Amino acid sequence: MPAQELVYRILLIKGGSMMDKELYEAVSSATDLSYSDFLKTLMKLELNGLVKVSSIKEDQLLIELIKERADQNWE
Repeated sequence: MPAQELVYRILLIKGGSMMDKELYEAVSSATDLSYSDFLKTLMKLELNGLVKVSSIKEDQLLIELIKERADQNWE
């Protein structure tokens, strides 16, 4: 499963919003994605209009689903 799809599905299951560390732990338990690649994945999702990433504190990010897309091409 592509990293973008995995992140998106975890957010759907967890109610649509999570902190970055919590989301990364969930993602890394299913794949060997590095934190750097995780951040790149979040950026791609944000650029595609699927999530919003907000800085809560200097070292904390809030990731929220902003659009549900059943027809998303994850390649």
